Amino acid sequence: MAKTIKITRGEWFAIEREKARQKGFYFVEDLGHWSESDREIYLKYHQPMKILYIHGLSSSGSSGIADRLRRFMPNDIIFSPDLPIEPQEALTMLKELVEHEHIDLVIGTSMGGMFAQKLRGVKKILVNPSFHVSRSMRTKLGMNEFFSPRTDGATHYEITEELCDRYEELENGQFDNLADEQEITLGLFGTADDVINCSEEYKQYYTRFRQFDGGHRLTEKDIKFSLLYEIEQCRKQIVRLEVDNSQDPLWKRFFQKL
Repeated sequence: MAKTIKITRGEWFAIEREKARQKGFYFVEDLGHWSESDREIYLKYHQPMKILYIHGLSSSGSSGIADRLRRFMPNDIIFSPDLPIEPQEALTMLKELVEHEHIDLVIGTSMGGMFAQKLRGVKKILVNPSFHVSRSMRTKLGMNEFFSPRTDGATHYEITEELCDRYEELENGQFDNLADEQEITLGLFGTADDVINCSEEYKQYYTRFRQFDGGHRLTEKDIKFSLLYEIEQCRKQIVRLEVDNSQDPLWKRFFQKL
């Protein structure tokens, strides 16, 4: 369900216009003129959106992607937990977090994309998802190092055949019952991903598909010019602005066309 944020006519003109101009938006002075960019300004200045970022294999909640998302979107709330090594434990934690925190948008990269697509009923962006991470794990048996620090201080973890089996079990049936997921799931794939490319498999089950000029691991440029754009498209669907026009019939008629 979309959030509704009421603003008064005075607040309409009180939005930080200079910041909007700096971001390339045109802000109308006359109510007789309207453009889509004006609508985007309001979508950028609302109560924070809650976003859950799910990291990939061997990473953690303190990954560079999570840090950049917080830097690029300082007014939003970014949740980025360390995933437990056990797959079912990780999925249970994520489901509880989505429910308890009323998450608006889930973003998962690589293995995180697999976990994200299993969170039914919430809008999600799957970035270079690895739907069969167990296959990659079987090539990395033994001790592996985490790429980024974890809150528990762990620096290494062990991949065993049994752990791979549990991940494979979790992956089974992941594409079942997707009818209600089509409109709320977006796949974002790098054209130069030579690590794990599940784009063709994704398109067998989902309809919303985008590509960006990048590889498997997101660079700051990829985040800024590709992922952030898709996040803002999701924001438009999640947040709806409603002007308090109870005292102004003309104002009400103006907004009926939006």
